[in-house]
Amino acid sequence: MPYDGTNDDLDHDFETLEALGEHVDGLVESVFRGGAPRKTVRRWLVGHRDPPDDIDSQVVLVATASDLELFTPSMTGRTQVDRYLDAQRPDTDQDRAAVQALRAAQFRLVRIVDRDGPDLVRLKDLATGEDLVLLNSDISPLAAGAATAMRLCPLASGRHVLISPQFVIDEAVLAAAMTFVRPGKPMGHGHRCAANLYRDIARRGFIPMPRLTVPIEFDILAELSEVERLAIGWLSSDGDGDRAELTAEIRRAASLQALVDACGLFAQATVDGRENIKQAFASVADILMETLTQRGRAGVGGYADILDRAAAEVRRHVSTGDMGVEARAMFDRLRERWSIGDQAGLDAKCAPDRAELDRVIQRILALRAKTVDRGCTEEEAMAAAAKVAELLARHDLSLDEVGVRRSDCAGATVETSRRRRAPIDSCVQPVATFCDCRAWSEETDDGTLRYVFFGLKADVEAARFLHDLIEVTFETESAAFRTGEIYRTLRGGDRRTALNSFQIGLASGIAGKLNALKEARTATAATTTGFDLVAVKHTVVDDELERLGLRFTSKSASGRRMVHGDAYEAGRSVGAQFEPHASLGR
Repeated sequence: MPYDGTNDDLDHDFETLEALGEHVDGLVESVFRGGAPRKTVRRWLVGHRDPPDDIDSQVVLVATASDLELFTPSMTGRTQVDRYLDAQRPDTDQDRAAVQALRAAQFRLVRIVDRDGPDLVRLKDLATGEDLVLLNSDISPLAAGAATAMRLCPLASGRHVLISPQFVIDEAVLAAAMTFVRPGKPMGHGHRCAANLYRDIARRGFIPMPRLTVPIEFDILAELSEVERLAIGWLSSDGDGDRAELTAEIRRAASLQALVDACGLFAQATVDGRENIKQAFASVADILMETLTQRGRAGVGGYADILDRAAAEVRRHVSTGDMGVEARAMFDRLRERWSIGDQAGLDAKCAPDRAELDRVIQRILALRAKTVDRGCTEEEAMAAAAKVAELLARHDLSLDEVGVRRSDCAGATVETSRRRRAPIDSCVQPVATFCDCRAWSEETDDGTLRYVFFGLKADVEAARFLHDLIEVTFETESAAFRTGEIYRTLRGGDRRTALNSFQIGLASGIAGKLNALKEARTATAATTTGFDLVAVKHTVVDDELERLGLRFTSKSASGRRMVHGDAYEAGRSVGAQFEPHASLGR
């Protein structure tokens, strides 16, 4: 609806503008998390000019890149804004008006005509010739006659609101932009025109819009990537204490993407000639590479091939021109250093007492091979489990505090090939506790679950063996339950409920048995050695997890499960008979 010149609904329009701003802020935040705007700005500037130093120019560059990301159509013709709006369910008049205005947003080339009072600015659309009224209180009258580009959203009153950054374009930039215009036709998203115009602004320099008011403060650090923030922190850190705290933060941030970003930013700083920030990115990348290398050596799930995947990502970015060749050179230097140079020192600290520890591990590995799926009977496998538990007990009694602190830590991964939890998963934490390990779950790239046991090497091997045996127990006892009376008397879905209930009870019984045996073993070790070996082990493991920069979040189970009472009790009874450590009973 064209603007009729009345001002009686200005308050309503300002409320709509406020609601619209909240939607746009959320969209911009989402694209920032993905990092696309920063990569776009780097692509615009590389080989053309240094990044601007002033905050206003940085804000405009980032905002234009974000606008382009939000409104560029995909192969299906839909934009990120389209997908976002389809998911909205506005419940107020202001929100409905904001969603409707955002859905109708258009990219326009305009010339500022003049101010019309304290809240309105008159514009001329240079493509359609329309006279437009902009709801705006800070463009100065000195901007009259200036050409610019605006992403405008129409309101029901006929006024428009601006959701893109404010700047002036010179006549040369305007002439280039007008080549995308069909006279008399609106530009719609105008993504091709916007992409070229924003790029030209980035390379030629930002011309500020004359303003009546001072712009809001902009925290440039809030818009930096995590790696950029860490590098700036490295530059400003003072003394070993600050560096130690920042190193721990870098280790916690270690990931494939962080390492790739650090290499790319190092290459960009090399091009820019900024030696201090270049060295900061090199230091951050060095710590990231070390941390990921140590995670892979420790056997932590998902890190075995992470450097191969990171190398492939760096090569891809270099080949497409998104990164300079220095990114790949830096990655290769760091990888050579950490794959060869420092392993000897790491091994040396654990040389004492290693022979005895290795013998325990080899015995456990040999016993682990004696499982039902490798030709043993279930009775033989159970006997092997008892022997493993006995070895663990003897190993605990033979260790002293010095021996524990010198021991290596390692991880072992259990792949489930499942996307959802199953009753057997309830045994993971009790197994870890029984074997003095830490355990956590992870989601693989294909969405399946895996579990990781982490601790002293002998304890981890025992945990993996014990979990293997529990899997065998679940298979054999579930097969036996299917032939039993409870299962035979049921039909259809009731059978599935009963089998699941039996397995839940089985897991509960095994967990209870392991916890009881653990308490007995801990009491024996404390009495014999005179100190709490478990506490020392946990300290060693926690220190190693801190060194690897691993972070965990706890997630409580939710929901209710229907359980068949008799089947559950049958499973719990069988689980209570599970004997991983028969010698403790003597």
